Amino acid sequence: MVGHVFKVTLYKKLLGMVSRYALNEIVVEYEHVAYAGKNPSHCGCVMRSTHGLPCTCGLYKYVVSSIPLETIHIFWRRLSFSDQGLCETQVTITEEKETILKRFEQLDVCGKLHLKSKL
Repeated sequence: MVGHVFKVTLYKKLLGMVSRYALNEIVVEYEHVAYAGKNPSHCGCVMRSTHGLPCTCGLYKYVVSSIPLETIHIFWRRLSFSDQGLCETQVTITEEKETILKRFEQLDVCGKLHLKSKL
């Protein structure tokens, strides 16, 4: 469900791509645009530096357009589950086992014990 607040053109590129919490934080910052405008001294840029979200002075640029997804930190973006390599019918680790075994054989006793403890 999309709230009425987010049906504005400003959020068009962010809907479905950014978490609801981040969208709500952007709404709060956008309410301060009328007061702070593009003046960073009034804004403080706290939201940009602490959360990686556009702050008030940054949102001033997008009053007539929409906020691009690139202005949002990757932490707040939606995960994408593409089928990269998931089409394989059989998944094996034989190559990895061989590499680890070769490395294990090259190590001294302390190195072998350390590698064994990691495994």
